[in-house]
Formats: sequence, C-alpha cells, structure tokens
Amino acid sequence: MARNFPLWAAFCLLARVAGLFLLLGTGADAHAVLIASSPANNDILAVPPEKVLLRFNEAVRAVRFSMVAADGVTRGISANSTGAEVKAVLPDPLADGTVIFSYRVVSEDGHPIGGSIVFHVGKPSARSSDVSDISAKALHVVIWLVTIGSTLGLAIIVGGAFFNCWFSPAGARRQSPTFTAMAIMLVLAGLYLQGLDDLGVGLVWSGLEPIAEVFSDQTGVAQCLKLVAIVLAVLPFARHPRSARLASAAALVIASLAFTLTGHSSIAQPRFIAQASIFLHAAVLLFWIGSLPPLMSLSRSTEDPRPLRFFSRLIPIPFVLMLLAGLLLAVMEIPRIEIAWSSLFARVLAVKVGLVAVLCGLALYNRFWLTAPALAGDPVARRRLRWSIGSEIGLALLIVAAASLWRFAGPEQYQYAHAQPPVSLHLHGQKAMAELEMTPQPDGTADIRVSILTSEFDPMQPRSVSLGLRNTLRGIEPLKYGLTNAADGTWVARNLPLSDIAGWSVDVQVLIDDFNLVHLEGDLPAETD
Repeated sequence: MARNFPLWAAFCLLARVAGLFLLLGTGADAHAVLIASSPANNDILAVPPEKVLLRFNEAVRAVRFSMVAADGVTRGISANSTGAEVKAVLPDPLADGTVIFSYRVVSEDGHPIGGSIVFHVGKPSARSSDVSDISAKALHVVIWLVTIGSTLGLAIIVGGAFFNCWFSPAGARRQSPTFTAMAIMLVLAGLYLQGLDDLGVGLVWSGLEPIAEVFSDQTGVAQCLKLVAIVLAVLPFARHPRSARLASAAALVIASLAFTLTGHSSIAQPRFIAQASIFLHAAVLLFWIGSLPPLMSLSRSTEDPRPLRFFSRLIPIPFVLMLLAGLLLAVMEIPRIEIAWSSLFARVLAVKVGLVAVLCGLALYNRFWLTAPALAGDPVARRRLRWSIGSEIGLALLIVAAASLWRFAGPEQYQYAHAQPPVSLHLHGQKAMAELEMTPQPDGTADIRVSILTSEFDPMQPRSVSLGLRNTLRGIEPLKYGLTNAADGTWVARNLPLSDIAGWSVDVQVLIDDFNLVHLEGDLPAETD
C-alpha cells in the first residue's frame, strides 16, 4: 500500500480539491453597491429636487431609469453616468407627495444592479402598490438554469475535445450534433436573457433591444467567444490529429478567455494578474468536467489502459497551478469582500463546502484504491470506478449549479449602510411623561417606540397616542402618525421617513381620557455617539 500512496500524490490531490474550492469561493465577489444618493432614501423635502444623484462603489453604466410620482404615473427618466456617479434630471414641475425613483445600472463586471429611492416632497402620500416582481424572479430562475446548462455544455464539448485529442486520440468520439446544437442554443439564450436582465424588463419578449444592450459591455463578447470555442471544438479534423490537437487547444483557450471578461474578479487590481488567474481557473474547470464522460467510457474497456494511466499521472499538475492561482485571487479579493453570514453568499458557500468535502473523498478513493486495480483489469474495481466517475459527474452538475448562484449573491442596496445607535429622548409634562426611543434602520427609515408614564413614573395606559414631527430647518410642516399599542404596553410606529434626525422636533400627543389631551414636546439630538 505504501507504493500506492506516495506523499507527492497526496499533496497533488489535496491541491486539486483545494483549487476547486478556491475556484468556487472567489467567484462570489461583491457586485457594485449604491453607497449614497441625493435625495437620500426616505428623505422629506420642502422643495422638489431638480435631479437625483447616485454614487456607487465602482464605475457603472446607466441603463434605465423611471419615476412614479404622487399621481401614480410612471415616467421614463434620462440619465448619464460618469465613473461611479450617475445623474438623472427630474421633470418639472414635480407635484407634492411620495416619489419612487427606480434605477438600473450595469457594473464593470457585467452584473445589472437595480433598486429604488423613495423620497417625499412636502407631506408623504400613500405609496403606489409595488409592481409584481414575479416576472423578474422568473427571469432569474431561467437565467440560473440556462447558465448551468450552457456551462456544462461548454465544458463537455470543449474540455471533452481537448481530452480526446491529447489523451485518447485513438478512442476519440465526436459530440452528437443534437447536443452541440443544444449547447449553442443555450449560449444564445443566455445572451438574450442577460440583455433582458440588464434592461430590467422581466421575462418578456423585447425584440432586439436586449441584444443591443448586452453588447454595450463585454458580456456579449464573452458569449460570442463561447460560441466560437464550441464551433472550433467540433470542426471535422479527425483525419489530421495534429490539427485536431491545435483546434482543441485553441477552443479551450478561447473558452477560458470568455470567463476573464465578466465577473467581479476580472476587474480586480492588478487586472492582468487577476485575469490570468481566472483564465487558469476556467481552463482547469472546463478540462476537468469535460474529461469525465470520456473517462467513464474508458473505464468500460480493457483494450488500452494508457489514456487512463496517463491522465491519472498528469492531472495533479494543473490542479497545483490552479491552487496557486486561487490563493493569489483570494489575497487580491477577500479583503474587499464583507461577508454577512445570514446572506445568500453564506448559504451558497455552505453548500459548496459540503460538495467539495464529498469530492475530496471520491478523489481519494479513485486515485489510491481504484485506479491501479482497474488498470490491472480487475472487473470489480472497474465497476466501482465507473460508479465513482458517475458520482463525480453528478457533483460537477451540483457544483456548477451552486456556482451559478453567485450571480444573484451580491450585496443588497443598503447592506453596508452604517448602523446608527438608537436615540432616546425623555419628555416630561405635568400629567404624563414619555420615554421615546428611535431606532434608525439601514434603509433610511426609523422605528419609534414610546412608553407613557404618569408624573410619578408609574405605567399609564392612555386611550391613544400619536406622534407629530416637524423640521423648521427644512421648512417641513408637521407630520402626524398614529402609534399602535404593542403587547408590552408601549406605543410603536415603524418605517417612519427619518433618514437624518438633525433638526427634527417631536410632539407626543397623549389622550389620557375623553377630556385630557397632553402634548409632550422636545427636539431630537443632532448627533449620536
């Protein structure tokens, strides 16, 4: 057994598994994030703004903007972007009431980012009901499924052609024309779906506009490179082994280049090193998945064991290189990623850790317990090897499915907003007192909780409590909100439009009984510690 378990082989195998893990982990880089806007979300303005300014954490490209004013009518807005800043000019005049400003931009890594800024001119009006997002969710599901299918198809065709031409030319088999056509259709479908997502129109037919939109950045070029790689991998070079090898190598290079044009890692600095690492990652992944079906076929035959033996000896080398590239990407990217363990990122990461653990066990079992006896002709070992490779194919499907979720795992619009501490205010009157606590929320709103006490600090249960807010610095007239009696005896209101507490005065109106109404007034502190 000592001869079959050398130290260098164990290291190479672990490098293979670690490399795969790094490949999957570093693909979850954060998308562009809206870090500031003017007006701020849930801001209350005395005068209608002339424009809306958005600032992101990286350069973006403006795609589509719209506005729903107090009259409920949706209007398209023109906007332009300069680096990480976007300016949209609002129509004039703008009626008083609640305004919902929606934006759609595309970051440098090719991912669309959409969201809404809600602000109020004068007194807030009743919000329009949100448009159903069923179509958008359906689009994301379809994009996920198409990405899985196109990635697997690309790997099986391009990676499989490379394996057949370089490792098993005698037993090379051409891909089914039907399978090739399906892979090409999936890549084309992914191109159109990406355009739909960029435009933010949901899963609807939109003519040629999505195609024009997707070619506004490198996403369209990346999809075209995948098509070229597929076509190159299936060209009829069977009578010319040398030409077949060159064509398969070129196809693998082109397909790997496609992955360097999109994704947040592709714009990490230094960009050349980041893209070179991504290229190596993609090449090994495509080769690994593409080699599995031919290996399954070779495990059924005892005629020529050389391809299986050659593959078993050579495969650790590219995975060691991929490990080094993955470590380099991790050093470049991880300091820029803020991980929230309750996010989709963490859940996908947990799934991937489990898949990689299973893959590790299968790889060890294949390399050190099955390969040697299978090459010696042991029928039981060959049967188990086929079962193990089949399981690895299933794992490849699950790994690609999980990796495809990274596209939807970017941070939310206010995920990194600074969490301000609660603000407390004591209000004292002759007949009653109030302990007011305001808790700012990341989305720019605030929750209010008020405890009503007697002048002797005993709990009081009044008939009703309401809250008045005014801001003389901004010229905002009093706004009144009814508070709800909670189970613990306090009075609460949620999601009040208080993005900035500076200058706000409060008036807690306590109806003790039918004949006694008490006003408890005070000013919110301008700053919090």
